Amino acid sequence: MSSFLGIEIAKKALFASQMAQQTVSHNISNANTPGYSRQRVILESTYSAYGFGANYQMGTGVKISDINRIRDEFTDRQYRNENSSLGQWNIESSILKQVEAVFNEPSDIGISSVLNEFWKSVETLSKDPSSQEARETVKERGITLANTINHAFTQLNDIINDINYRISVQVNNINSIANQIAQLNMQIQQTQIGGASAADLMDKRDLLLDELSNLVQFESYVDENGLFTVNVGGAILVKGTESATMEFDTSVADGKITWKEYGSELRVLKGELKGLLDLRDDKLKNYIDTLHNFTKKFAQEFNKIHRSGYDLNGVEGINFFQYEFGRLKVNPQIVQNPSKIAAAEDQAKIPGDNRIALKLAALRNQIFEIDGRDCTIDEYYGALISKIGVDSQEATRAADSQAFMVSQLDERRKMTSSVSLDEEMTKMIQYLHGFNAASRMVTTVDEMLNTIINRMGITGR
Repeated sequence: MSSFLGIEIAKKALFASQMAQQTVSHNISNANTPGYSRQRVILESTYSAYGFGANYQMGTGVKISDINRIRDEFTDRQYRNENSSLGQWNIESSILKQVEAVFNEPSDIGISSVLNEFWKSVETLSKDPSSQEARETVKERGITLANTINHAFTQLNDIINDINYRISVQVNNINSIANQIAQLNMQIQQTQIGGASAADLMDKRDLLLDELSNLVQFESYVDENGLFTVNVGGAILVKGTESATMEFDTSVADGKITWKEYGSELRVLKGELKGLLDLRDDKLKNYIDTLHNFTKKFAQEFNKIHRSGYDLNGVEGINFFQYEFGRLKVNPQIVQNPSKIAAAEDQAKIPGDNRIALKLAALRNQIFEIDGRDCTIDEYYGALISKIGVDSQEATRAADSQAFMVSQLDERRKMTSSVSLDEEMTKMIQYLHGFNAASRMVTTVDEMLNTIINRMGITGR
């Protein structure tokens, strides 16, 4: 056996301690780096066989078998699953607050307040149907009401357009993240084939997966071929070094998210993308339809009574309002000449007859069937405002609850993966002592060899 084996063993110990010290330094320098997982050197003893038939083993030192990163994959999965729900509820809470601001109830400028002022103007007209001032007020209050309702329709449609824009942005973000993950997969694969540690590259990939989880729910795993795979809604987004592409198709109604490679529609379960789609296709559509039903029924019933009367000049009444989906306005003839407002039921009793004006004012308290419900026009609108408020509060509560859960899971991850400076300082001292001991061993073996080579067998010289 070689006389220099001791130096070789000491050399391995020096290199191992040095590499371990470098890993400690790397951990300390990245203590505040987002997404960084602390790394640990895995030391392994080495040996060689000797003797006849290699019946004996002798230790030959130490080697670094791997550099592991400390990561709790189970908590990672929990975190990303809950983070998807957080992304969904956050975006719903944010946009529903915008919807509440559109209706701005209760306030002096909301539809409810403006509608109340319109009813008051009709009641005032019923007290003096010959008054031009009262007729002018009814006209102006009607124009204000129409403008307020139209503005609500416009803003709701603007929110839908904004949602579609956000969807297109997030689809591009998902495609970008998928492409980056595929590139990292290739770098990780090449690094590991070369025998080096890919811990830092895996941290970057995990950071991208955390970001992706906020946008859309997914499953990530290593498949049967050893390839890292990301699956979204039953379709493969990333497989090894390849990534699929999502497209936001605006050529179809409402806009659909499809897979370029598969030709099918994306199935979204959670995440910000799910929240945006639910808001656009469910909640916002329902709010607009309800506002449409309210406006349509109000205009129809008001016009029905108004047409049955006579204006100040004894002419049969015309439609007071004109309505097409999303656009209400006062009849231009009435705008030009408020005398055309019909307040009388008997042509012979003009201008003192106020019975049509009284019926118009009483319309406020009349029960109708609207969208399968028996209620007044005001109550139907109030139910819409209540629905929006409840939806917004539910989304806010859910977002707050999810934020707490996600923060707890993140803290649990950090307890496992984050760098403890105290622990690293302890290891630094440990590896320093190991390095010093190995250095002393080199010196000792060197002195032994010097004695053998230079001082033994010199008798008789």
